[in-house]
Amino acid sequence: MADVTDIVFRDFVLRHSRPDVVYTEFVACKALRSPKIQEPFMRLLGYSERERPIVAQVFGSEPADLFACAQQIRAWGFDGLDINMGCPDRRVEKQGAGASLMRDPQRAQALIQAAKAGLEGLPLTVKTRLGYHTIETASWIGTVLAAQPDVLVIHGRTRQELSEVPAHWDEIARAASMARDAGVLCVGNGDIQSREQGEEYAQRFGVDGIMIGRGVLGNPWVFAARTKRSEPEKLAALAQLITQFSGFWKAAKNAGLLKKHFKVYVDGFPGSTTLRRELMATRNSTEALETLSRYFDRNGWIFPAMVYEQIVLSTGCSRLPDSLTERV
Repeated sequence: MADVTDIVFRDFVLRHSRPDVVYTEFVACKALRSPKIQEPFMRLLGYSERERPIVAQVFGSEPADLFACAQQIRAWGFDGLDINMGCPDRRVEKQGAGASLMRDPQRAQALIQAAKAGLEGLPLTVKTRLGYHTIETASWIGTVLAAQPDVLVIHGRTRQELSEVPAHWDEIARAASMARDAGVLCVGNGDIQSREQGEEYAQRFGVDGIMIGRGVLGNPWVFAARTKRSEPEKLAALAQLITQFSGFWKAAKNAGLLKKHFKVYVDGFPGSTTLRRELMATRNSTEALETLSRYFDRNGWIFPAMVYEQIVLSTGCSRLPDSLTERV
């Protein structure tokens, strides 16, 4: 998820529950090939050894870019590469990438082939949707499978539907059957809120795995057996996330990005509306932590000790490209 699943957020989640495979936020292949803008985009691909296996997620529209990008991803030690062919962001689509590739199947196949050549045997996944305007499982998914990626990840909606309707798991099951016939692994994605639900859906719909995206927001325990947490536990986790933000994200990203987390962590309990309003009015991480601390005091809870800065230092980020390692 762009602007969310960077190295700090992934580290934060891994301290609460652990998925079997981790994906980075996505990066433009073209940016990684441009000397003028390469460096800030390379930072998005920083990862630590404790995250393995980790897959680098990219988008692009030119086979030559995908080939070169795949070679770089392999050289940087990633465990796999994912081509995003489902993102509906208009800025991505204007580049002929993301969801727009569903309207250019020949180009999509050429990108897959170019990436496979550059990876030289490293696993390749393709994440996409069921179609552009309408569900086109047979034609579109058939096109992707014909190019033989190692893994097909299906978000069970069309580009037109965005995330505004329930995922079509019956169509994901259809895609999984097609993938099985093609010798390709299939992972389902859409509306999964817990590990238990994911395992049940995997059995019911015949997929080889489950991807969880938005389900991790406000619930870093989503990959664990016990996902329901108390109000103090959730707010303590938010305090940890804020602290990690102040140690790393502050230098590279807009602090306003924290506010999307305030909305999902502070919800559904008495007084949450007032607390959320107070947090949304804060101007920096220090003010946000002070606001949470006062709330803990009013409720007689023990506020988590501010040892979280140690977590930021221990993140490692040992696999940033060499030109950036000294600055992290």
